[in-house]
Amino acid sequence: MSMRHALAAATLGTTLAFGALAVPAQAAPKKADTASDDVFYTTQATKQYTCAKTTCRVKRNLFAGQPLSISCYYVGQSVSGNNIWYYTTTWQYEVWVDGYTPGQHINTGADPRPGIPRC
Repeated sequence: MSMRHALAAATLGTTLAFGALAVPAQAAPKKADTASDDVFYTTQATKQYTCAKTTCRVKRNLFAGQPLSISCYYVGQSVSGNNIWYYTTTWQYEVWVDGYTPGQHINTGADPRPGIPRC
């Protein structure tokens, strides 16, 4: 075995033996896979509903500036001229809650936001 191969084998063996010790701690797992790793925020106080209509049951009241993750979008009832709703997940009071939130009240930049799939 040449010196170069011996050195490469020794380096690989050392990396395999000690590599697990050098792996940084992983972040806590997310509640659900999302279409985007981006975090979005509510632009005003709004609600999360069981469906994409304001007549559906309210799951949670959201405050202005509430962080949300978005899984997909849905075409639903028009809210202030915008009929795009997002299926969102948020963390509040140590509980994950999923529901439909009017796109009109989320800072997505465009509705539907490019890259977010339809539900």
